[in-house]
Amino acid sequence: MNSLRNNMIHVLTAVRVLLLGSSILFSVAYGQSERLLTKLAHKEQHIAAHRGAHKQCPENSIASIVEAIKLGVSVVEIDIRSTKDGVLILMHDGTVDRTTTGKGKVSNLSYAEIQDMYLRDTPAGAASNDRVPTLKEVLRLCKGKIILDIDFKEEDEKYVAKTFELIAAENMEDEVLFFLYDHRAIEKFYKLNPRITLFPRARSMKDLHEILKSKRTSVIHIDESFDNADELVGLKDQGVILWMNSLGDTDEQALREGSAVYDMFLKKHPYVRIIQTDNPALWNNMLSGKHR
Repeated sequence: MNSLRNNMIHVLTAVRVLLLGSSILFSVAYGQSERLLTKLAHKEQHIAAHRGAHKQCPENSIASIVEAIKLGVSVVEIDIRSTKDGVLILMHDGTVDRTTTGKGKVSNLSYAEIQDMYLRDTPAGAASNDRVPTLKEVLRLCKGKIILDIDFKEEDEKYVAKTFELIAAENMEDEVLFFLYDHRAIEKFYKLNPRITLFPRARSMKDLHEILKSKRTSVIHIDESFDNADELVGLKDQGVILWMNSLGDTDEQALREGSAVYDMFLKKHPYVRIIQTDNPALWNNMLSGKHR
């Protein structure tokens, strides 16, 4: 009986190894950047710092990105908008009111005007010593250190092309994920630069299937409403990289109750490879203990 059980374990292990080996091949067939996907294939889970390590530093600041790099997380998420004179900067909101010492719509302010402002330590909090950074500065800072997830908040789509041009000019195609709220825009943005890995959101399994059918990317944002666990685990084994947020309730519960909350999150969502969080240090500590 023990012999039969051991043989079955060996067979299952061999199957698992084959699946993991083939996952990289599957990923390469889908994603635009083989180097980026190979990097993601090296770890079971990756942590993405939402707006940088913004609990320690102003959100979307150079300092918050440097802190994320120091923590050793795999990805840092940033938000992009354009100034009145076409400079791409890091800014989540349509106005500068919440996060800086200034006032007004980003699109109505010149870069020079925004450079006169200081980022706030916390939303509506005290002024820090940090200024609003440009996308160019951040691309140069992150190169070779961390994957950059660009959440394009700018309403004028013409700046997508400018963003892609900057990414290419800094040789960062292999180190960037470009988030899409609407997966139906995949083909349009893919044509701008096929080397940049698009990262669309799927709001249903139908969306997920359409994204994979496009053959343009295998890095996909899903949320906790997805309950097709068996199929999602199967996709993960084939190389599909699923991203889910722990932002909000899960992160807040983990701060109150400890990192065991994150362990339960992974047990509930075993198919997730990238977790975006406001608590990157806490997630990192949990994963470090788990993989010792």
